[in-house]
Amino acid sequence: MAISSDRGRAAAWAAPGLFVLIVLIVYPLLTLLIQAVMPELFAVHPRFTVSLRGAVSTFTSLENLKAIGNSLEIGIAASVLATVYGTVTAFAVEHSARRTGAVIEALVWGVFFLPSYVVTEGWLVLLQDGGILAQLLHLPNGWSAWFFSRFGVIMVMGFRFFPFVHFAMQSAIRNVGPGLVHAARLSGAKPAAVAIRVVVPLLMPALLAGASLAFAEGFGDFGIAAAIAPQMHVPLVTYQIFTALNQAPVDYGSAATLALIVVLVTAGAIGLQQLVFRGRSYATVSHRNRASASRSGKRGGVVTLSAVILGLAFVVPLGASFCASLWKVWSNGVAPGNWTFLNYVQVLHGDLESVSHAGNVGGDSLLRSIEYAFIAAAAAAAIGLWIGYQLTFRKTRADRIVNILIMATVAIPGVVIAASFIFAWNAVWLIPLHLVIYGTPICLAMAYVAISLPYAIRLQIGAMAQLPGSLLTAAQVLGARGRTVVMRIVLPLVSATTISTFFMTFAGVVFELPASSLLYPPGSPVFPITIQARFNNFDWAQGSALGIMGVLVVFLFYGAGRFILSRAVRIQEEKR
Repeated sequence: MAISSDRGRAAAWAAPGLFVLIVLIVYPLLTLLIQAVMPELFAVHPRFTVSLRGAVSTFTSLENLKAIGNSLEIGIAASVLATVYGTVTAFAVEHSARRTGAVIEALVWGVFFLPSYVVTEGWLVLLQDGGILAQLLHLPNGWSAWFFSRFGVIMVMGFRFFPFVHFAMQSAIRNVGPGLVHAARLSGAKPAAVAIRVVVPLLMPALLAGASLAFAEGFGDFGIAAAIAPQMHVPLVTYQIFTALNQAPVDYGSAATLALIVVLVTAGAIGLQQLVFRGRSYATVSHRNRASASRSGKRGGVVTLSAVILGLAFVVPLGASFCASLWKVWSNGVAPGNWTFLNYVQVLHGDLESVSHAGNVGGDSLLRSIEYAFIAAAAAAAIGLWIGYQLTFRKTRADRIVNILIMATVAIPGVVIAASFIFAWNAVWLIPLHLVIYGTPICLAMAYVAISLPYAIRLQIGAMAQLPGSLLTAAQVLGARGRTVVMRIVLPLVSATTISTFFMTFAGVVFELPASSLLYPPGSPVFPITIQARFNNFDWAQGSALGIMGVLVVFLFYGAGRFILSRAVRIQEEKR
């Protein structure tokens, strides 16, 4: 009886987490899969007819094939660039003076938080005909044709996604003890040979991990595709999904097929990395590594190169957007009387002209996105805490299923989850149940949570893995119930990660473009939609003003989060 009651309590603990994952992730993705092979199941009169006409039409469309090919080629090339950039900045942080390393690290985080479409729009206002550089240097039309091509997309993606390589490489570089390098040098190896034959092989796992993440993020990114599609005429697969869902009639079959291709490619990139390293050891960590590692100020070349990379990735696009946001009349450029803050006033409060162009006042949409971000961040942090505890300390079959689901959904891009929500929550069979929530704020908020949740859970699992299980066992022996253990023991010990998860989710949701574009309630556009509406109407100044405002809001909230996080860590240390 005792064993059966324990199993019952364990199942009761696992059930809420499993239910949340089914509702937010499994059911929508399952409808996406079904839509690809049973397109008539979502018709007004559903039919269980298996048909591959959606896949056939997808692969017979030259535009779709071109988009898939472009995404693969651009994703691979951009991941190579990102790998080079991220490796350089990681070496610069680990082998430079402490203050210099801190500045580089802060700028890398700045690039990480910048939305991809804001970065792209910054490059567009800088390099387009009649843009900032053209007006400053009196350049003729067509001078920047090189940028409005695949090369431009590769360049922007490389600068945008190198932080993933940086974060993967940083700890790996720190764990390669200098003793290995010294031994090779004493054996007569030249610096180049040491780098190629000793350092690079030891860093290969982190190198490929970062490169695969950069490729997956680039292949599944919607922001860059949405920003460049009207300008560069370089079709990408994520924008083709958006086009299929916004044409009349809606091409659900192609959208579902393209979304599945995105899932398979991104998952394949992550799986290939794991396959390469199966059965091989690259262990470099030893008890001497940290003691012997030292920072050196002699790596001036690496630091200088990092400054160039960060300047092009962060300062240049953001600076271009800021300059554009201050121009009263675009064609007057840098003329002395053309600088004004009027664009910020207009996008915040609106006027007849701006409202007719963008469809809504920027301040309203920003506040709306902040509300969504608070709700989604709180939900993701709370659910992540609950499921993280469940997966770390309660080993049941249901927990293993939950863990598999989480691992399987981490690599799924936001545009795919957003597309699956259309199929899932606009289905005919939901009408009698009054559960057709597509086009409502509830659906959009759920999509934000679904996109953020896998990362929130993985962060919480990483923090809880360091907690001693004996501490929780002792609390349960003394009569503490599960909820009491979570709220009074686990939460205080992982509060730093919980706070960090909240603010990272908040920052991501404010600028989340795929879910916003596909799911925002009619008449109530959120902040990313308002930004894109301005740029799509070629209102560069006010679009840039909105982007700068959003970046400031995100950085202010992230700064507040860092302050709260430091206070929480300090309180924990004082209690110890």
